[in-house]
Amino acid sequence: MKHSKKILLIMMVCTIAFSLLLAGCQTSKKPYTPSPTNKKPYVTTPTPNTTNRTNTTNMTANKQATMQAAAEAKKVSGVRSATAVISGKMLYVGLDLNANLEKTKSAMVEKEVLTKVKKLYPNYTVMVSSDIDTVTRIKKVSQGIAAGKPLSSFSREIQDIGTRMTPRAK
Repeated sequence: MKHSKKILLIMMVCTIAFSLLLAGCQTSKKPYTPSPTNKKPYVTTPTPNTTNRTNTTNMTANKQATMQAAAEAKKVSGVRSATAVISGKMLYVGLDLNANLEKTKSAMVEKEVLTKVKKLYPNYTVMVSSDIDTVTRIKKVSQGIAAGKPLSSFSREIQDIGTRMTPRAK
């Protein structure tokens, strides 16, 4: 009797192990993917999209606004060149001032540019800087946007620019 219990126990353990082995080794069912020879090109035709037109119009308006803001800044005495970028409702203007300008004069020039651009675009928060590093960053973003890169790819850079320029905002 003792011997038969041992055999029964061994057979039960073997049966359980065998069933677990079979259940665990089944192939998983994967979705069918056609072979490269069966692939057909997937072509869609663009449908008219009003948001696309709105975004294009908005981008064109922003480009025009940045060009006008830079042109207005260049009119101020002491400004050699200017670059502008719009992000949301923020208009960042970077100034390249004449080399012989004193430190006190540069602050006055920045304030004058700020006033003129704010008159042109009262709906924007205008920020002006003549700090070399900040101006370089604004130029980099402006050139990237002109090259066709999306504004979202410069979000970190714009955030840094905004942080550096906050005290001079109007």
